[in-house]
Order: sequence, then C-alpha cells, then structure tokens
Amino acid sequence: MDFSANSYYRGMKKEEKIMPGLGLFTHGTHVSLISERLRVETPPENGQDSSPARRDVPLFDVEYVIALESVSITIPVIAELMRRNIPLVIVSMKHTVTGLCIPPLMKGNLRLVQYKTALEYEFALNFAKLCVKAKIFNSKRLIQRLSANRHGKNFEELYSSFDFLMAKTDEAQSLETIRGYEGTAAGRYFEAINSFFPDDCPFEYRSRRPPHNAANALLSFGYTMLNAEIESVIYASGLDPSIGFYHETEDNRPSLALDLMEPFRAPLIDAMALDLLNHKILKPAEHFEESGGGVLLNREGRKRFFVAYEKRMNREFISEKTGARTTLRGEVYNQVHSLKECFLNHTKFTPFFMN
Repeated sequence: MDFSANSYYRGMKKEEKIMPGLGLFTHGTHVSLISERLRVETPPENGQDSSPARRDVPLFDVEYVIALESVSITIPVIAELMRRNIPLVIVSMKHTVTGLCIPPLMKGNLRLVQYKTALEYEFALNFAKLCVKAKIFNSKRLIQRLSANRHGKNFEELYSSFDFLMAKTDEAQSLETIRGYEGTAAGRYFEAINSFFPDDCPFEYRSRRPPHNAANALLSFGYTMLNAEIESVIYASGLDPSIGFYHETEDNRPSLALDLMEPFRAPLIDAMALDLLNHKILKPAEHFEESGGGVLLNREGRKRFFVAYEKRMNREFISEKTGARTTLRGEVYNQVHSLKECFLNHTKFTPFFMN
C-alpha cells in the first residue's frame, strides 16, 4: 500500500511529523478526488484480498505528489493539485523523471533577466565557482563526520586535496577548468566514501543508467528525487529550470536544477544512503531487484526511501552560517530564492554549505 510519509511515523511527536510529500509507488493504484481529499485505492498484495485498500488524504496535508507512471490519477485530481500549487512529479519504472505537472506561471520579466544573464560568461563562471566549492566543501564535511567515530583511517591527505581543489576552483578562468577540478574531487570523494558502505552492500564505484548494484541504485534514485524537487521549486519561483550556468544547456535537460543540486548531493542523498544501508532499513536482498541489466529499488524499497527522504528534508538544525533554524528543504528554497534575488536585485548568490 502507498502512504504519505506521515503515516509511517504515527508514534512520533507532533512537531516531528512535518512531512508534506505523498508517494504513490504501487502499480495499479487509483487516485480520485473526494471533496478536499485524495482517495487512494491500492490493489491487494499477492492476491490475498479481492477488494482494494482505500484511504483518504486531506489535501491541506500535501505539498507535492510523486507517482509512478503506472498509477492512475483522474483529471479532477490533477486540476485540484494545480489550483493549490501542488506539484505532481511522474516517475518512470526505471526511476527517471517522466514529467512534472505544475500550474502556469506568467513571470516573463524575471525569465528575460535569467536568459540575458545566461549569456554572460563572467556570471556563469562565478556562479559555477560558488556551486562547485560548496559541493567539494560539503563532500569534505561528510567524510569528516563519517570518520569521526572510526579509528585507523586517516583522511588528512584527502582533506588537503579538497582544500587545494577549492582554492584552484576559485582561481579558474574557464568552466572547463572548473569541471576538471570537480571531476577530480568527485573521484577522490567516491573512492573514500566506499569504505563507509556495509560489507553486504559495497559501493565499489559510481555507475549509472543502469546502476550496477544496490548502493548505486539508491544514490541514483535519491538524485532523481532531489532533482525533481529542486526543479519544481525553480518552476514555482518563476525561473526556467532548463537554463543553467554550470551545466551546459541542452534540450530535455534541467540544467539549472542540476546546478543547484550539486551542494546537496553529499549532505542529503549520500549521507542518507549510508544511513539506510548501515542501519539495515534497506537490505540488498529484500529491497532491490534486477531490471534492464542493472539494479533498482523495488516497491517496498521505494516506500522506505521516500519516508527517510521526507524525514531528513524536514529535520531542523541551526545553520552555523546564518544562526537561523532551518531544514534541508528550507535550504533548497533559500538557494533558489538567493539566485532569484541575484537576478532581480544584483545581490550575491549564496549556495548551501554544510555545518
């Protein structure tokens, strides 16, 4: 059965249950509109019951919906989601984003500024420096946190190389040079993080399309989820997610969403993947399946991931940079807002830096 994240945490304190997502990951699920509620009907599992499981989800509890393409959603549901500015993300069976349904936004002046700025190489260069330095810094911080309670492994040489690459990124005179430094940092980061995956679920090396093992399948699905959320936030702000500054603009590619996702990869998706696997919340034999020559999360695995994703995105912490109470989801919004203000008021763009 499919659930909103809240339904998994009935025993939690009320203030901890701020989880606005509704995940629909069961093939054959039907969603209809009943007054101000979504009626979710899920087919019986293993043919044990002839009648579908049914539950109603109040729309005021929902901020976004993510659904597999095999889920049936009525037009009245989609229309009501659009009226309430609730994004609908449609995901393929291979865990790629098929589409994003959002209400139209007529913010032509803002987009004109974005398009003009996209042609300014100096802006793109400085923006790329900020995003890549934040990504490398956050990668370093995650390794530092992971290694804090482990003895016998010294990462000082790695930390020094990260510091060197951040400094070189700041001096770079071209996007190609920055991409080279980012690639070097990513290679060293993944080599280091490999040692933190459990023995029964090794990382080995980064693989995509398709991922070759459970660890990579988890990372790929996480990046897909995060990219879809950032893309929807960009749309809601009035910006165009396809026009980026660091990632080259290509058709059918959300370049700006990919730009803004870079600082969040390590502290959100990578950290969560390690947590889920090391604490056996996700197990290779139970929550993954072979598909198309690779490995993907199965239905139960996707449900468990979605719950953990919502929990982590809404966990509050005090930002050392601002001193304000915030969440990772709040930092995604802050990053998009910072870029928007940069276009409109010529302020400095501020990426997310991990505590």
